[in-house]
Amino acid sequence: MGDYEVLWLTGEDQIRQAVGVAARALRDDPTSMAVSDDPLVRLEMMYSTFNGMLAGGIVAGVKRGDCVLGTAGATPPGDCVATLLPPEIRALDEPGRDATDADRFLHMGSILAEHDLQETHWHVGPVGVEPGFQGMGLGGATLKLLCSEFDEHQRLAWLETAKPQNVRFYLSQGFEVVEEILLLSTPNWFMRREPR
Repeated sequence: MGDYEVLWLTGEDQIRQAVGVAARALRDDPTSMAVSDDPLVRLEMMYSTFNGMLAGGIVAGVKRGDCVLGTAGATPPGDCVATLLPPEIRALDEPGRDATDADRFLHMGSILAEHDLQETHWHVGPVGVEPGFQGMGLGGATLKLLCSEFDEHQRLAWLETAKPQNVRFYLSQGFEVVEEILLLSTPNWFMRREPR
């Protein structure tokens, strides 16, 4: 990978950069687009969500010079989306309701919480590479570092994805599909990885 460095990201500046990279990378993810037509709203939602996730977990990254270009984070057991949302959020299930972007976002979170793995696990995400640097192996390098940590400490990993090409990507890193659902009319796959 030439001048690229794969490492654990620490410190406020590196985490802030990782949050921005992940938000830009996943702004146009199918599930994000189902939440809002407005790219700025999607970017703000992703930034806010990932800021909380990456600040409290472990974060692998790829840097070139002082710039973070890719990231793969994981939140520890007990810090998944299920702990962040009350189970009674069902905004889209009310007949005749014209849902807002915030309603759809909260509804998405409640469905993810329902499908969260009940076993003790590390929740993987976000995984993203700066647009313009995708397809160069940077995402795989960050995820490989993260998975080596799971293996070393015998940690079960869990994630969800809304892109078929991501399913293939995660399969190559030892994850397996355990469930597929429609979330906001978008296919989503839930995947787990046993430690090796």
